[in-house]
Amino acid sequence: MKKRNWLIVLLVVLGLLLAACGGSGSTPEAAEPTEAPPKAEPTEAPAEPEPTEAPAESESVPAEGDASGIESIRIAIVMPSTVTDLAWSQAIYDALVRIQEDAGGEDVVEIAFTENMFNVTDAAAAIRDYAADGYDIVIAHGTQYGTSLFEIAPDFPETSFAWGTATDTGKDAGLDNVFAYEARAEQGGYVGGVLAANMSESGVLGVVGPVEAGDAKLYIDGFVAGAKAANPDVTVNVSYTGSFGDTALAAEAANTHIQAGADVLTGSAQQVVGAIGVAKEQGIPWIGTQSDQSSLAPDIVVGSQLYKWDGVLLDIIAKHQAGELGGTAYALTLDNGGLIMDYRDNAPADAVAAAQEAEAGIVAGSIDVIAAMAGEEQMEEGDGAAEMPDIEPVRVAIVMPSTTTDLAWSQSLYDSLVELQDFYGEDVIEIAFTENMFNVTDAAAAIRDYAADGYDLVIAHGAQYGSSLFELAPDFPETSFAWGTTTDTGESEGVTNVFAYEPRLEQGGYVSGVLAAHLTESGIIGVIGPVDAGDAKLHVDGFVAGVKDADPEVQVNVSFTGSFGDTALAAEAANTHIAAGADVLTGSAQQVVGAIGVAKDAGIPWLGVQADQTPLAPDTVVATVLYDWQPTLLEMITSLQAGEYGGKVLQLTLENGGQKMIYADSLPEDAVAAAQAAEAGIIDGSIEIVAEPRN
Repeated sequence: MKKRNWLIVLLVVLGLLLAACGGSGSTPEAAEPTEAPPKAEPTEAPAEPEPTEAPAESESVPAEGDASGIESIRIAIVMPSTVTDLAWSQAIYDALVRIQEDAGGEDVVEIAFTENMFNVTDAAAAIRDYAADGYDIVIAHGTQYGTSLFEIAPDFPETSFAWGTATDTGKDAGLDNVFAYEARAEQGGYVGGVLAANMSESGVLGVVGPVEAGDAKLYIDGFVAGAKAANPDVTVNVSYTGSFGDTALAAEAANTHIQAGADVLTGSAQQVVGAIGVAKEQGIPWIGTQSDQSSLAPDIVVGSQLYKWDGVLLDIIAKHQAGELGGTAYALTLDNGGLIMDYRDNAPADAVAAAQEAEAGIVAGSIDVIAAMAGEEQMEEGDGAAEMPDIEPVRVAIVMPSTTTDLAWSQSLYDSLVELQDFYGEDVIEIAFTENMFNVTDAAAAIRDYAADGYDLVIAHGAQYGSSLFELAPDFPETSFAWGTTTDTGESEGVTNVFAYEPRLEQGGYVSGVLAAHLTESGIIGVIGPVDAGDAKLHVDGFVAGVKDADPEVQVNVSFTGSFGDTALAAEAANTHIAAGADVLTGSAQQVVGAIGVAKDAGIPWLGVQADQTPLAPDTVVATVLYDWQPTLLEMITSLQAGEYGGKVLQLTLENGGQKMIYADSLPEDAVAAAQAAEAGIIDGSIEIVAEPRN
């Protein structure tokens, strides 16, 4: 799954940034490193996600080794972050320094490094400079450097190169002087997931990932599998920031997870400094990976998966000095000690015991983490698998106005697409997305880029993108586009490759209104809308009609904040409704995170819509109109694969399952019965929803 983040909001950079030497400093043990090339704007270029199946050619070497027999050698390393990043780069640099010390100092092992190499072109220049300068081993410590490495290696046949995380040594390209290495991070991730699930009281965990590739993806997939194995009912919310080093984005993601109810957090890459700062302020336990992060927040880091690269590096050195300049791929595992689980004293003893049991099971082979991860990606029997049509491989891109974790409009569509991908597999459905597209011009550029890049279906998930879409669509006649909420496919303008979709949210709104009328004791209900348009308007109109049909005497106060995402305005509106006597609240769009927080504090029931908002406040969110986009998405995919690229209007209704009513067990039976009767009446046509006049 690819990710493209086009964030346009300026973020405040946290004060917890790591110290960086800019590639021109040295350590007491390290020789003077080569000066880093001039910095350009950061351009992270992660490779495609690697397969989750461990390649057979990966060699397992013990993490411990003997450095006493090393002959004089010069080693250079190019890294995407700093030697003090408490993550990816520091883990391998610290291993080199340990080897240098054990071998007899810098007279035996000379170390040079270039850090903060976000820009791949600059990194390639540094790699070439080190090789030209006679370094024996040059390590490109990032998957994004692989293409450059394979171009450079043939020019220096007596130099050994190494890169990771990867398993490709370039053998098929005729190379014999490249080593590859990877961390089977899903193993420690699984153990961390078990630890987290056994610690969580809310049943919600938060994961802050960088880019969905390499060991970051392996770690997160393993973490989810471990958490689910320990507690199938746990909710694991995963977000990828799209950056390895943006601490402000990681902090924002951490705050979002905490607002969604997470009481244990984890994450990877050097970005997590920001997330750990948030966790520290909120007193939320943190589980680390790659390097020991406890120095940042000793009281909240409860465990870590540590990378120990010593054995891999020692074997590369030994092979090089024996004349074997490449060709081996290495893997860090729990079994060979390359992955080390470190549990802190502040971790609960029972949770640690469960994690250690999982660790032992992985080492013994009784727990197959890859199989567990694959199991997470299979739709369970009874989830409609028999109704899934056969489809050919398809590439789907989404441009959306908010995030994939907004608990509302964007997340509802994204989650449905991921569920389809989980069922069919990533080799059948490829997903790319661009989030937070407030700016229509930027959104149009993203839509065009996806179409130009050959995506089969490009979804503009917002009515505001329609004008741009109709201008773009004719330029890509073999690409299907979709947008909503709307019923306009562009037919009147001669456009033939656009689908339109809309949730008929007056239906779910009506059912929620009936439910609310049976719940209120004060006779006053508050509704918080974003703008009076689209599915938000349909929801309000249907809700008011449902309330009035159930009890004409109930007063429904409706307010529109004028914003889809301003949580503070939504919170203010919720307080105003409560002050006016409302004892039941509802609302739509991603703004409602703020309103739900107010409802939770005041003990006011909340009726949700679009996505499942119960992780925010399980005791407050008592019912939800849940969007299920899977049938709509499949209709688009099967249509375009049959040569019908657009022209259809697709609706989410109660009858076709695009809207599903979810009721909490805590609700009164009579209220649920009335709501279910309304549901049935809408489906069989006996209830006609007529919008009430609104001032």
